[in-house]
Amino acid sequence: MVSVQKVIDAIRQAAPETLQESWDNSGVQILTDPEQTVERILSCLEINDDIVEEAIARKADLIVTHHPLIFGKLSAVRADDVVGGQIIRLIRAGISVYSAHTSFDSARMGTNEDLARQLGLSRIRPMETAADDPEAGMGRIGEYDPPVPFSAFVEKVKTVCGGNSFRAAGTLPEQVGRVTLCTGAGAEFLEEACRNGSDVYLTGDVKYHDARRASDIGLCVIDAGHYGTEVLFGENMAAQLREILGSSAEVLVAGTDINPFIEL
Repeated sequence: MVSVQKVIDAIRQAAPETLQESWDNSGVQILTDPEQTVERILSCLEINDDIVEEAIARKADLIVTHHPLIFGKLSAVRADDVVGGQIIRLIRAGISVYSAHTSFDSARMGTNEDLARQLGLSRIRPMETAADDPEAGMGRIGEYDPPVPFSAFVEKVKTVCGGNSFRAAGTLPEQVGRVTLCTGAGAEFLEEACRNGSDVYLTGDVKYHDARRASDIGLCVIDAGHYGTEVLFGENMAAQLREILGSSAEVLVAGTDINPFIEL
């Protein structure tokens, strides 16, 4: 077992809170006891009712998520509200929660870096460099040398971001040499991907007007979904916590499928 503070320190080592965006709410979401000891940690993309049940069944003492459980203003904690009910059940079960959101997106080995590496890109660097760490920052740019056929790149994306629907917009290239990516919802970086000469921009949550803009500027954008581009979080965070904490705590990866979309 290990103190809850040491677990929090370990998460912050993997995802420094200084890297989070100003609008975000990374950090402690629930702390059931500042003197809590942690034997088992559950790593997952986000919390829903099924994740709460899994955490209780697997006797987790702390859940570490990517998406914050508490994001906007919380005026009241009510059992008849979805988030309020989850908070109450977690507290009753003695389970603390920590969320590493944009802090982990921008981290050196966070969601963006992990996705770029799993896609087999080389010369990976941040799309937007963090002010205090040149190896961290939002998004990633990477290269294929030599370039790969577009069809091969698409198959690689489907393998890495599996279990999801994929869409493309803009000009589809024959070969892919440079890729810019941003996990989650990153359509606001379309122009940046175009400026840096990327053949493809990979992200999620691309809206109609974003797709239209990609077409207008001649950029190929692939929407692999918010879930698809971030589902790697559970394994990635778990691996880093295992390395930092060693045998002092067991780190589990949630087995619950939380993808809200259904293939038709």
